[in-house]
Amino acid sequence: MAFKIAFITDTHLYPEAPKNFGAGTQLQEDSVEIYEAMVQQVSDFRPDVVIHGGDIVCGGDNFEMPMSNYQIALDHAQMLGEQLSAPIYYIPGNHDLDPESGDKTQYLQRFGYHPSKNNSDDVNQNQVDELANVVEPRGYSSLVYEDVRLILLDCQEVERDVTHGYIGEEQLEWIKCELEQSKDNSQDVLIFAHQLLQPTDEFPNLESTIENWEQVTQILNNYDHVLATFHGHLHCQRIIGPDPTTKWLTVITSSTICYPMMWRKIEINSEQIRIDSVQLPLSQKLAKSSAAHPQRGRSLIGEEQDLRVSIKRSIQTPNNLVTKGIETSLIKALILTGVNNHDWERSSSICQNLLESTGRFSVEICETPSARLEN
Repeated sequence: MAFKIAFITDTHLYPEAPKNFGAGTQLQEDSVEIYEAMVQQVSDFRPDVVIHGGDIVCGGDNFEMPMSNYQIALDHAQMLGEQLSAPIYYIPGNHDLDPESGDKTQYLQRFGYHPSKNNSDDVNQNQVDELANVVEPRGYSSLVYEDVRLILLDCQEVERDVTHGYIGEEQLEWIKCELEQSKDNSQDVLIFAHQLLQPTDEFPNLESTIENWEQVTQILNNYDHVLATFHGHLHCQRIIGPDPTTKWLTVITSSTICYPMMWRKIEINSEQIRIDSVQLPLSQKLAKSSAAHPQRGRSLIGEEQDLRVSIKRSIQTPNNLVTKGIETSLIKALILTGVNNHDWERSSSICQNLLESTGRFSVEICETPSARLEN
């Protein structure tokens, strides 16, 4: 098997934004252009599926987005998502909540999932379709591809944007059922959630996690086939664990609205799951956002081990981490490029994706060769 996932998160789309937020680090004034560049780069990767990790727009608290702008942003995000070369699935972030009421109604109308209905012998398909239209959509779902199950969680079962998340009892029971089914069907599991499902040494505070993280981790620790959880929310690149208290890998991915503007490539075959980082080819915007950060945002991009990792595919073996340093087993390639009279940003990205898709190369793009030679 060969299956490719693009994981994007924290796009914070805000068409006609009145200003940039986060003390100038978040480039909402350029959010449409950034989103369009991301759509193009992700499409060039040719994924089988795209998953958005939440904070699609700038709702909730903090941004003071007017209701009319909130609805426009949701519609624009939906339209841009339809331009991708693969189907896209969404999970909600705290900034996808209605800026006035704090609920998910507007979000769910566009990005929600209708629970599947069991077709009994005495119910025809028209009745099933009518019933689906009556049932309110929900923010969580799952996808199955051969022997891999992707579980998409809704961590915003809260009354309003409180930064941290919460998962309700009904969804907790659903998670148990999903994990039991995946175990019975010999499927490895990847979980996607906006906030962290448990605190870490670096992110111990409630605002980084879900409030009832102990309930969730108690469930997950009963299963050895949960290989990794993927998150946004924290606007940085990190790969954490496994450790003695956690059987799975925690993968945090940065926002595309601010430095380092990265998303994750997840490539799955019968032997391993390879996770890598891809930076948007927007050098001027990266420099602008970086300049507004303390220490130019170096802490956000993390260390080398936070950028890529490979996990062994084996439902029989817990703690399937192979190595965080897979860079040493790959051929290093450097693409020298820069401003010219051709579409150099896109062509460089295509070359990078072509080389890295073979699984043999680790590719770096240098857009200022003269500065690189001086160093």
